[in-house]
Amino acid sequence: MRACCRPLGQRLGVELLAHPLTQPYHLPLSPIATAGTVVGIVLLVLFAWPQPIRTARRPPRPTASWEGRLSRSQTVGRVVAIVLLGLAVVAGRVGVDDELENLAPALVVGAAWPLLFLTSACAGPVWRWLDPWDGLARLDTRAGRDEPRDDVWPACLVAFPWMWYLAAYRDPLAPRAVGAILALYTLFTLSACFVAGRRRWLSSGEPLGILLGWTALLPRRRLGDWDPPAGAEALLGVVAGGVLFAAARRSELWGSLNTASNAERLAALGLLASCAAGAGALTIAARLQQRRVDAAVARAAVPAVAAIVVAVGMDRNRLSTSVQLLPGLLGDPLGRGWDLLGPALDGLDPAPLGIRGLILAQLGVVLVGHLAGAVVVAMQTRHRARDPAAACLAVLAGSAVIAIASH
Repeated sequence: MRACCRPLGQRLGVELLAHPLTQPYHLPLSPIATAGTVVGIVLLVLFAWPQPIRTARRPPRPTASWEGRLSRSQTVGRVVAIVLLGLAVVAGRVGVDDELENLAPALVVGAAWPLLFLTSACAGPVWRWLDPWDGLARLDTRAGRDEPRDDVWPACLVAFPWMWYLAAYRDPLAPRAVGAILALYTLFTLSACFVAGRRRWLSSGEPLGILLGWTALLPRRRLGDWDPPAGAEALLGVVAGGVLFAAARRSELWGSLNTASNAERLAALGLLASCAAGAGALTIAARLQQRRVDAAVARAAVPAVAAIVVAVGMDRNRLSTSVQLLPGLLGDPLGRGWDLLGPALDGLDPAPLGIRGLILAQLGVVLVGHLAGAVVVAMQTRHRARDPAAACLAVLAGSAVIAIASH
């Protein structure tokens, strides 16, 4: 009996050591140990922060793209963004079908998606200067006469197809797919603005602008005074779940499921479960928080989710490669050999930080974003009321670190 059990125990031990959560990969610690360390730091800061000091609320200034009037410089920025939007659609649909020689993948998926969140978290309402859909919708003479909504439930539904494209679609960098999805989303958004009203739709149904508007509150120190609309936690959870599933699918956690005969169906089901879990976890935490102090969970989640988007966008050097390619691609957006600004691939460094350096940079972004969320909550919430927000930050940070480090 002992002779039979000993090989079984040895096999179980080998399998445990070979599990994706226990292998160190390119870091000194395993993903689960690294996640525990990051979560511990975030919770230490959250609960060690002194009792909040109440201050007067700052006067509101527009951060959402649909609010108020635009300055001349903002109008110029919108025109440039509209031109780039049209150029990306045309390049994606009729340009060369190569993601390294076509402008659309590098501009839209590789650079714009993570950089918009990064710049909003650091510089403020960048999207007010760039939103092409609001810029086009303002051309309607009826625009602006409607009232904004105080909930974002429609955006939760609209966000899921975006997450599907980024996380479950077989090739989100394919130029033809990028051009098509961008054109369809533009038509859908402008139609919704025309039917429902510009401010009504953009304040409740356009997830990118909504999230960027919330993120822009952080550098202005207004996130602590922000009153989230109904459904805010669900929208943040859907995006967090979708982006984290994208990272997990490229890691050893998903592994051989990517090569299964029904890989796309499995990915769609996995994405649905991840988004539902994220939305459910944050919504439940918000329900628990309301018994003590409102809005703490959503306020904590905004910088955390923004950090997750940026960190996952850096994965596989996608962001750094896209930034390096953009100057050359802007000079030859269709890949026809024009080279107005030099060849796109000249001097390209595919891994400027190295493997370990990239993962450390990603984990650093995750840590900073969750620490920002912890500080925002701690500055407004007493110690005994911080538990639901702490649970939210712990789940998001732990999941992000495991998904990123398991490569």
